[in-house]
Amino acid sequence: MDEPADNVLSDLLKKRLKTLGYPSLRKFHADRPGMGLSYEILRQVVYTGHVPRPETLFRILGSMQFSSSQVQKICGMHYGDYLPIPSAGASPPPPPFQKEPPAAPQPADEAQGGQVGAQLLEDPGETISRLRAALPQIPVPGNEDFWELLQAVAKIAEQKVRRGAARQAEQPLLFAGEPEAIYQFLVRKSRIPPYLSRGEELPLGYAEGIDYRDRFLGAMLGAAVGDALGTVTQGLTARDISELYGEVTDIPEIRSPRGAPPAAPASPLLSIARALLPHGSLDPVKVAEAVARSVRREDSAGLHGFARNLLERGLPWHEAGENLPESAPAALVLPLALLRAGSFRRLKLEAGILASLSHPNPGAIAGAIAQACALAKALHCPPGSLDVLSFPRTLSPVVTGIEPERGAKPRVGRAPATVGRRLGAELPALLLRRAPVGEMQESLGNNESAHEGIPFALGCFLRTPGNFAEAVLQAVRQGGDARVIGALAGSLCGAYVGREGIPERFLSRLPERNEISGAAEALYALAAREG
Repeated sequence: MDEPADNVLSDLLKKRLKTLGYPSLRKFHADRPGMGLSYEILRQVVYTGHVPRPETLFRILGSMQFSSSQVQKICGMHYGDYLPIPSAGASPPPPPFQKEPPAAPQPADEAQGGQVGAQLLEDPGETISRLRAALPQIPVPGNEDFWELLQAVAKIAEQKVRRGAARQAEQPLLFAGEPEAIYQFLVRKSRIPPYLSRGEELPLGYAEGIDYRDRFLGAMLGAAVGDALGTVTQGLTARDISELYGEVTDIPEIRSPRGAPPAAPASPLLSIARALLPHGSLDPVKVAEAVARSVRREDSAGLHGFARNLLERGLPWHEAGENLPESAPAALVLPLALLRAGSFRRLKLEAGILASLSHPNPGAIAGAIAQACALAKALHCPPGSLDVLSFPRTLSPVVTGIEPERGAKPRVGRAPATVGRRLGAELPALLLRRAPVGEMQESLGNNESAHEGIPFALGCFLRTPGNFAEAVLQAVRQGGDARVIGALAGSLCGAYVGREGIPERFLSRLPERNEISGAAEALYALAAREG
């Protein structure tokens, strides 16, 4: 998982809060209603290190009582030769500030406040060695309670070892990773619903006259572009985005305030593609570890919980998932959807398995299957022949019955929201009257739930299917779960327009562009061999 970037601005603002005597940023914001900025904007700047537009940062610095020279230095550090905006009747601004070298860092012991010794004590090897040396010296008489507790802990440890051995004994039942056996295993363990027996079939097949190599590249690169564009708008509202950045039009150039470009995080899609290659088989152990190790700081609670369960708590792959109806698995299914685009049954079977690794929830599984089928349809659709209204309606029957029709009591007069219902009725109605993206977001939602993010991303794609920039930018400008929604819309649009339909201005700033292109080429070569 990603570590937070070193940010001089964030450090300065947090120190100023303490200097002003505020125990929390929320208290500071509540005492300044006239500042005109939401709490979320302040949180993004102070705690997560986002550098906003100069006008917005100028207002924040002024509210924190920085002097004019300090404001000029801070703004110059982040924007270069920055001149503060003069008020009416003000004197001309001073000459541009010349950057000074950053202050020398504090010594490690002083900066950490004496925590070095505590970190050494947390080392597992050191702890075990000290326990082994200390326990024989503790006599039993007079310490009966302690030794009784120690015996209870030992019994618990033995039980965990036996349970782990039983789980390992079940693994041969997976028959060397055959997807049908994996599916039956998960259904028998009551981890997932029997989704293969529900819903209708969708005809899929490769068509003549389509450059599939270009479309494989477009889908993978388009998803990466959408994810990168959503980085700066994740978790915000449209109003907050306007205050922080104006209008998002391009992938941000991520730079450290001290000048050194930070290392780009590993792409989850690239990790999953590598786990599937070179043979194209879905090994649940290998894919689960690839997903868990590629979880990033901004990802959903379900992915973080899955990564902790698998990597830290040591749960097996079929017990580590979080039962949450999130749309995150739908964004991760892309490499598998490209490989299985010619076989509906295998596509549905393996897309559900991949989603259940991290999210064994009916809504998340239905959303991943719907997205995988949408990708296959877009991949096989000849240019200019996409039927906008029938596209989501053909996806709805595929996932019918996977999600429970009854659950939490809905609002009076409204049926419970599901992926299938929104794809079959609500989204086509919005597309029929060409509803603006803002209205579509209000009607469908764009948060982490699968019944919000997946229909909204599909709607952004279907409003302008031939215009990659318009479709993806409109998806991420609404904020919410922008990284996932941007990746969903970008993969769909890229699968339809191909690599040639993605503007070069996006690709030129894309991290790991060559690696992602190489993975797409390998997936295409494998899919072409399998026919």
